[in-house]
Amino acid sequence: MTQKKTTVKKRKISKIHWPTVILILSLVLIAIPTVAIGKILYDAFAATGTPLFGKRYEMDLDPAITDAQLVDIDNKISAEALVDDVSITLISASLRISVDVSDEITLEQLTTLVTTLYSQVVTVLPPETYFKMNETSKMYDLEIHIYNNLELKDEDSYKYLIFVLNSIMEEPLIQLVSDPKNPEFVQELYDRINGVEEPADDETDGG
Repeated sequence: MTQKKTTVKKRKISKIHWPTVILILSLVLIAIPTVAIGKILYDAFAATGTPLFGKRYEMDLDPAITDAQLVDIDNKISAEALVDDVSITLISASLRISVDVSDEITLEQLTTLVTTLYSQVVTVLPPETYFKMNETSKMYDLEIHIYNNLELKDEDSYKYLIFVLNSIMEEPLIQLVSDPKNPEFVQELYDRINGVEEPADDETDGG
């Protein structure tokens, strides 16, 4: 009787390829922060144009500027002579008013216009209430940008003025950006702004 031999196959014990393991672990470790940063960047991109307040202004900006007040300011400024277009943005605690005026505006007209625009703003938003920091809270910062034509920036007729009033400033900052070497003009603006009187209540109500 023939006896069959049973052959037992021995399993080969595979050796761990440590360089491959280390490479995989390295890629995983790199991928974790990369994904996290990518998500942060995506969230930031998706939220572009939307201010993130958190609790930064929880005790500030009281009273708050309303949409109705912004519309009122827009209407008042748009009705002014020499004004072609108005853009008003309120982001965080900054109120920026950009005013596109006639290309032919003169420095004398610009001097008159900036004081007029500021007076129109304060008829709706009294500076002591909205643009001055008080003992308990920080208030808004105001910027008024006035320019005749941004495409004329390399020509003598180009005029661009910035009026800034921060809530911690005693006096506004006025700069004729298109001609920074004109201190007499800037001083004249300061004199005019400081001489502007807020209209009486009956005048304000009349719009």
